[in-house]
Amino acid sequence: MPSAQQNYLPVSQWQRDEWAQLALSELNLNFKQSHQLSQLDLPMAVLFQQARVSDFVGLLSDQQMQRWRHWQHLALADVFAQQGRWLASNEAQLIYWHDDLYPAQLKTLEEGPGWFWCQGNASILADPGIAMVGGRYASPGGLALAKQYATQLAAAGLNVISGLAIGIDGASHAGALAVGGDTIAVLGSGLARIYPPRHGHLAQTIVDQGGVLLSPWPLCCDALPFQFPARNRIISGLSLGVLVVEAAYKSGSLITARAALEQGREVYALPASVHNRKAQGSLALIQSGATLVTSAEDMVADLAPQLVGLMATSCTKEWHLPAQLQQLLNQFGDTPLPIDIICQHSPLPYAEVASHLMELTILGYLVEGVQGYERIK
Repeated sequence: MPSAQQNYLPVSQWQRDEWAQLALSELNLNFKQSHQLSQLDLPMAVLFQQARVSDFVGLLSDQQMQRWRHWQHLALADVFAQQGRWLASNEAQLIYWHDDLYPAQLKTLEEGPGWFWCQGNASILADPGIAMVGGRYASPGGLALAKQYATQLAAAGLNVISGLAIGIDGASHAGALAVGGDTIAVLGSGLARIYPPRHGHLAQTIVDQGGVLLSPWPLCCDALPFQFPARNRIISGLSLGVLVVEAAYKSGSLITARAALEQGREVYALPASVHNRKAQGSLALIQSGATLVTSAEDMVADLAPQLVGLMATSCTKEWHLPAQLQQLLNQFGDTPLPIDIICQHSPLPYAEVASHLMELTILGYLVEGVQGYERIK
């Protein structure tokens, strides 16, 4: 298995080390187990081939230990032929705890997964993002809001992170893709078993447009109920904050919100009618202390102390701003400009201008005051 720092290596060229890494990822370990193994600070192949399995009594189940010992003496290319066939036609990386591409956000968790599979542009895992979650059977209004907020957050340069489920998750990914933004889908299944199947095309579009599919499960693992709460903890762990768009009282989205609070992430919720049964969970979150937001700008303003440093760092890697941002910035002189005046001099729709202003604010070029936006550099 190629390390995260290397180019993809065709399966036909794999050596025993690559197959050993694949085998370790197929033991179906829980996060606690993989996390503790990763802390041994050994390359995955060395760990699989040379570690004494008997040293892990109490950490691994008897079945896992037996399988590990058995695989150590087999031709792994034959054992994992199915996975090998999938990897031969799908460029995927196994990212280990000590790899450079392992997200710093996940490392702040007490027990983040020791490794995970990644398909797509893994470099965006280091960028700041907002998780967006909600019900699978969302209302038309909820779906529209999810797409709108995802569009604005992605246009501002933030990753939109969600779980690829039908409903709010799918609308959030689609909103980010609509403006060419970055989006990360954390799966409750293996990469070779996209769930739900109807989102197979969406998953491929995410990869094709520079986003990421991420899964901590064995490649051909089906979606199992116990995996989704763990999946939700990764979604919140990757983010700076979680936006609950529309969630019923017993929605799995509330698990993500609780995980976010435990992880020290911000929790936001959109207001809704008290008569909307599909949003009672969102209202309960607001009652219990989640931040009520009515615009994407609300979240960006709240996260500004964290975002300014992160976005400014990434901005220094670029030689210049994108053309539309530079053209908008050129409108500013020595006096503040309200957004209405800015829109009068721009051919872009109001929502797009607002998103660009938000991005320039995050990057430290503008500051918003009582009289409007003012250029500071």
